[in-house]
Amino acid sequence: MTVPATAGGLPPDLALVPALYAAFDDGSLRLHFQPEVDLRNGSVPGMEAHPRWQHPERGVLGPAEFMPIAAAAGLVHQVDQWVLRMAVTEARTWHRMAVGTPIRPPRLWVNIDGRQLASPAFVTEVDRLMSGRLLPAGAIGLEFSERALGLAAPVVPGLLAHLHALGVALAVESFGTWFGSLAVLDLLPLDLVKLDGLYLQATMRDLEGEAVVAAIVRLAHSRALTVVADGVDSARLATRVHDLGCDRAIGPVFCPPVPVEDARMIALGRGRPERWHRPSQRTDERLRAWVSAAGPRSGAEPSQTEPQRAEPR
Repeated sequence: MTVPATAGGLPPDLALVPALYAAFDDGSLRLHFQPEVDLRNGSVPGMEAHPRWQHPERGVLGPAEFMPIAAAAGLVHQVDQWVLRMAVTEARTWHRMAVGTPIRPPRLWVNIDGRQLASPAFVTEVDRLMSGRLLPAGAIGLEFSERALGLAAPVVPGLLAHLHALGVALAVESFGTWFGSLAVLDLLPLDLVKLDGLYLQATMRDLEGEAVVAAIVRLAHSRALTVVADGVDSARLATRVHDLGCDRAIGPVFCPPVPVEDARMIALGRGRPERWHRPSQRTDERLRAWVSAAGPRSGAEPSQTEPQRAEPR
């Protein structure tokens, strides 16, 4: 996970270090999940894992607030391991709860930063976590920023090939924010490319910019890659990326990251949580499937969710 700078360049609040240490055991460190929406039919083929820290006094803190504290305390690697372990555990829960039903739970994506990618033990850690979990191939996906893949270039092709052999799906995210983009699509064994939201908004200001995005989408499709538009924050942008050929989208216009109980509702096809955006019926007809999928919750019985705990190491 990327360690962001603190707001305004201020030093991290080291008074929170003891509470962060305790968060690994007291349940206040949690994962939230953001749905990835298929723009053709409104289904949810994937979800992203996002760590959150439920601090007793400061409320819910995201990585921008607590990762600088983790870095100052030497806990970054421990947080990285926790996120990956919890994601694998939760994916296993989804698949176990779907046994005996026609439901195929969405793929769960975990962000991996350049520091993890450069670690000689990274593939071994992933192999250890996946071993014995009885997850189908592709149940877990790892996404790497374009910059991280570029900086680790000499070892990346072999490393990703090894991960693929373990049944892990692979994606490049923040696509468009670093040079060498097209080479990434050609040289690496990827399944999915995620176009950066800020890049999309900056590029799609005119017809020439939209032509660039459309060309990237066509290139990705020619390599049999799924294309996801990230950071989609309006129905208008959702319509445009749909028109330019993007297969899926993720962003606040659909649903923000939600707690585990809501994520399980989505993953098991039991409706949509209240946090799911209800688009106007006037939304472009090309996104009608999304409008329908975002309608009232289904009448299925609520799932019997389990506490979110890590499996023994």
